[in-house]
Amino acid sequence: MIERQVGRAAIAIALTLWSAPSAQQPTEPALRQFYDGHRWFELRDAIAGRQVPPLYAGAVAAAFNRVNEAQQHLTRAIRGASTAGAANDARDVLANMYLRLGRSSDAVRILDDMIAAAPSRADLREGRDAFASFRRIPNQAAHTGRRRPFPCSVSAKGVFLPVVVNGKPVEWLMDTAFSHSAMTESEARMLGVAAQGPTTAATDFAGGTAAMRIAVAERMTIGDAELRNVPVLVFPDSQPPWNEYPAGKQGAIGLPVVAALQSIRWTRQGSCEVGPTTTHGGANLAFDGSTPVTRAQLSGKPVDLVLDTGNQGGTQLWERFARDFPEEMNRGSRSTKRVQQIGGATNREVVTIPQIRLRVGGFEGLLQPAPVFSKPIGNDFQHGNLGVDVLSQASEVTIDFRAMSLTVR
Repeated sequence: MIERQVGRAAIAIALTLWSAPSAQQPTEPALRQFYDGHRWFELRDAIAGRQVPPLYAGAVAAAFNRVNEAQQHLTRAIRGASTAGAANDARDVLANMYLRLGRSSDAVRILDDMIAAAPSRADLREGRDAFASFRRIPNQAAHTGRRRPFPCSVSAKGVFLPVVVNGKPVEWLMDTAFSHSAMTESEARMLGVAAQGPTTAATDFAGGTAAMRIAVAERMTIGDAELRNVPVLVFPDSQPPWNEYPAGKQGAIGLPVVAALQSIRWTRQGSCEVGPTTTHGGANLAFDGSTPVTRAQLSGKPVDLVLDTGNQGGTQLWERFARDFPEEMNRGSRSTKRVQQIGGATNREVVTIPQIRLRVGGFEGLLQPAPVFSKPIGNDFQHGNLGVDVLSQASEVTIDFRAMSLTVR
């Protein structure tokens, strides 16, 4: 279905029929449960060295950013599908990957195929219509250039990067959990970016709602990297948090741009670098559709968290955390917390744990206090949302989307 998660994720084509994972051996039903439950690390390990259906091989390749391999397996899955629904499962993964890569016109083409296979799916038609303007526009393209340091603004409020859009300088928040770059209507006018297509309602992880339209920034540069035909979302000027910022800061650098940079490193002192690296080692990042997820540790147990550099409100824990860590929940107390969300702010009930220690990217960060939210905040698949409150405790952070690794020191 079409899942609107703008602000912390933006519009994404979601995989369908989610369920909880199984503890059985990795037979095909167990693989399906890993797949349905978004358990990409478990699915990767379960299929390693095995001949498996191309849907699972393709989903793992997409999750770990092996684009060509993912396309090959998913194309096989579509061609070999016994039902229209099975073919659309593979198209779901492919469309998500194309959106994440900024290949918006390719994503629209996949949506056309999904609608042809399932003409009664009004949700697919609605999503296709929202992105229809991208059909006539080339896909995003990037040239990373040389890797060298440049000044940036780093604080507990996040990482703000100097960006040049259509020849005009701005300073925008880097938001890895935003599935598109975004800006306000007045920022778009200042930069010569024209909003297109119909107005679409959008919601975020916190359940907030706002209107948006789509647009394309013809040229964007960050450091020595240059991007063309960057898909963006345009929001009303009243939309938080941008209504608190002056002109030139009313925008966000979303995942398709950050991922196109291949890697980004920043230091607490305010130095940033972008471009390819020679990172080696095991992958502790995976893409869940259009959202990066990092595998952290709590008391030696895995914790899957959305990597959200744009979350200025602090790290959140969700219902899966409450299910998997009952001993931690027993240390908590009930209270309310005011949450800034798309469309405004609201009070939400939480269970507040005094503190927990999360090992993230090799760094032990302190989450104090640790709020655990119930629905509508969050999703069913990750334990929570890793914000800048934990990342800002480190001296240096590197996100490498080629090696799919997060390193925190």
